[in-house]
Amino acid sequence: MSKLRKQSKKKIVAGLIGAGAASILFSGLLLYDWKMDKNTADSLESKHEQELLEIKKQLVAEQKDSRTGYVMVHDIPAGALIKDTDVRAVKVPQGQAPVNLISELDDIAGSVSKIELKAGTSLTAAMLYEEEPTPDDLRNREISVIARPSLLNAGDRIDVRIQFPTGQDYIVLSKKKVHDLDGATMWMTLTEAEILTLSSAMVDAYLHKASLYSLTYVEPELQERAIPTYPANEEVLTLIESNPNIVDLAEQALATQLRSSLERALNESSSSNYMVSESIEDGLARANDDRTSNWNNNMNEQSDNGNSLLNASNDEETLWKDTNMDAAQEGGSE
Repeated sequence: MSKLRKQSKKKIVAGLIGAGAASILFSGLLLYDWKMDKNTADSLESKHEQELLEIKKQLVAEQKDSRTGYVMVHDIPAGALIKDTDVRAVKVPQGQAPVNLISELDDIAGSVSKIELKAGTSLTAAMLYEEEPTPDDLRNREISVIARPSLLNAGDRIDVRIQFPTGQDYIVLSKKKVHDLDGATMWMTLTEAEILTLSSAMVDAYLHKASLYSLTYVEPELQERAIPTYPANEEVLTLIESNPNIVDLAEQALATQLRSSLERALNESSSSNYMVSESIEDGLARANDDRTSNWNNNMNEQSDNGNSLLNASNDEETLWKDTNMDAAQEGGSE
């Protein structure tokens, strides 16, 4: 009995020793894995911190070596006035910044866009131009004596030109903005000098049978204004000074002439349309007459054929009757 107890105790002790050894071994493995994981995490964290430090250093270096620029907050069309609220400041790396990048807000506010600008576009000097200050003598002018292109729209820029019967052609006003349109009438803003030049041109056109007309710019935001070449006539200016009503007289005469030309063109167009319509109606009438005539001819032919058949039938019936009567007479005589 004591031997069994001793053996059981030995087995229990051996089991406990084995379990303890296994626990120690397992704990060691766990500790090793934990240390390895910790080392790996520390290494990754250190590497991540090093990368962040490098990125921060790079950003600091770029900030030191960058330029302030401005980008559009929203889209604007060509020819629009740019306000402070249309742009926001950004930092542009020196290596990516255009040479003519605008870095001062004062250089942008109040400028006009040469081209359409999309949101996020970095602004450069080549994209903008400064709007000319408003002169004290600038006035709104209603004009009805200038022949205009058929596709002219409000907001377009035009050159006003004068052409003499000799073929001489001069620029009277250059790159003027058409603020509004109503038929043959347009509204522009002119300085005092431009008003006098236009008045001289109108009187010249009235006296010498010349014509005033306008041409539009293809890319007004990119094209420079033309240089006026019309020399104001000293005699005309003297005539204007001596008789200011001559300008009104010339303007009325030119407006009447322009309106007459327009009405003549409209009448010719209406006459042409009427002739085309009349030709179509005549053609349809002739076609209907031809169809009616053909139908009548067919009906007459059918009627003639019917009459011929009826006559032939009557002849056959008469012949048959005569034959029967002759036969009957011969039989009676026998």
